[in-house]
Amino acid sequence: MTGFTAVVSGETAITARGPLREAAERVLGRLWIDQVPVRLASEDATLWPSSAAAETEGRALCWPGQPGPARAVLDRAGELRARAREDGLTEVAVLGGGAPVRAADAIVRHALAADPAPSAHGPGPRPAPLTVLDGPEPGPVLRLGDDRERLRRTMVVVTGDDPDTGTLRDVLLAMLRELDLSPADIARRFVTVAAPGAAPAKAAAEAGAAVVEAPAPTAFGALSPYALVPAALAGVDVASLLDEAAAVLPSLTRPENNPGLVLGAILGGAVRAGRRTVVLGGYPAALPGLAGWVAALLRESVRGRLLPIVQGGGLPVVPSDDLFLVTLDGRPRQDDATVSGPLAAQLVVWEYAAAVAAYLLGADPLADPDRGSPPAPGGDGEPLLVDGEPGRAVEVRTADRALAEAATGSRSATGAMAPPGTAPAGLGPLLDALAASAGADGHLAIVAHLDPDEARGQGPQVRRLAALLAARCARPVTVSWGSRYPAFGNDLRENGVYLVVTGNVVRDVPVPDRRHRLGALQLARALGDVRAAAGAGRPVVRLHLQNRWAGLARLLDSARGGA
Repeated sequence: MTGFTAVVSGETAITARGPLREAAERVLGRLWIDQVPVRLASEDATLWPSSAAAETEGRALCWPGQPGPARAVLDRAGELRARAREDGLTEVAVLGGGAPVRAADAIVRHALAADPAPSAHGPGPRPAPLTVLDGPEPGPVLRLGDDRERLRRTMVVVTGDDPDTGTLRDVLLAMLRELDLSPADIARRFVTVAAPGAAPAKAAAEAGAAVVEAPAPTAFGALSPYALVPAALAGVDVASLLDEAAAVLPSLTRPENNPGLVLGAILGGAVRAGRRTVVLGGYPAALPGLAGWVAALLRESVRGRLLPIVQGGGLPVVPSDDLFLVTLDGRPRQDDATVSGPLAAQLVVWEYAAAVAAYLLGADPLADPDRGSPPAPGGDGEPLLVDGEPGRAVEVRTADRALAEAATGSRSATGAMAPPGTAPAGLGPLLDALAASAGADGHLAIVAHLDPDEARGQGPQVRRLAALLAARCARPVTVSWGSRYPAFGNDLRENGVYLVVTGNVVRDVPVPDRRHRLGALQLARALGDVRAAAGAGRPVVRLHLQNRWAGLARLLDSARGGA
């Protein structure tokens, strides 16, 4: 077959062409010999060490593409939604991170895109957007707390069991107490999704808040209670979503026209053939948030064997032999691979494919999620360079010799000490050196401990910076937001060059019963990322913005070649 090959199942189609098709075909035989489709469908615990250990311990895990656990709690979710509406709770905030929360956000955004006008929704209320709180950035918390009426109308869904989620829960509890609500009224505003016996479930039960039991969380949570309970409380018809997802399941056990198996073979086969970066692009407006969820899913499931890049906002990607393009509803005769289909089918197929790819690449996707680097006490030294006016400057810190020399101009291009004032210095040379450090086979990772909001935060500026740096280094550039995804650990660390961006906060949020505030915790997280990268011998620089807006404007000007 010389053109492109397609696998079609219902409304779902997977295509691959050229070398990517050939790489997939080379591994499909092994998948059938090892009976991977049947073993996945039967949740065979021998597939991965973590699943075998969980079975021995009697713990249930979230497996890929299985709607059963969420279907079992549909009635409970419906009761909680009806009670919330009776109490006037029309807003939903989700505390937690990782792929399941990204899936919940994509599901709600899809429902809103499909029903853009409130008057078109019919007799029921239109779904409400989710407010995702997944890290210690103060901005989103302040926006929720400043609007007291909105806060009073907000139901909080706790889905994480990490320290950041616990901190955010304590912060919101304190904010709700300031509204003079009774303990019972506050408890009615909280729903916790957790494994039986887990710490969040115990804390919720002690407080009299609702608890929805679920298998232990993994990357495969798009159809689990961790994603669907928040979506249901926001007003999405998750029962219909599960029905659509269940219709795809029979195709995942058959030898032909198995979209999940073929997509997994494309992903895993590409990496085995030397293509370790997948560029996700071409996603339709009807599926907002899907590419971001796919990237999170792949980061968490294949454990750094494959690097996902979301090609959004004009981020340029220069073609290279070590990367490939997968488009969502793209051009099957021109792109390396395409995936098309309705949202429910894509959720099932991508989770199944990620599991198949993990199997081919020797990764354990059901192991405990990598939550990134722990907070680091102390600092990382005095800045080597302070570029700009006091209060609006960019501070440069790095322990990497080459990057330090580029920032300070302490050496000439030949490596000899240069006379004062003769060697170029500043943000421009530093960004040049940072881009050059990616080399011919690396990537640049921007880790922004800032506010990702597109309208009121630094999201657009950071994406523009990523695009400018991608054009400079002609290599892939990733963007992660503090605790939103693991900043260091699941991203081909041996080829990564790291730019960690932090910034002063104008207003901060105190953490109850602690001496610190969210901003201090956020900076400690950033320092943990810096130390983890440097400890692995990777080039890393931290840029601290004395004023976030002015500092990013200065960075953008330097990235464009300005003074």
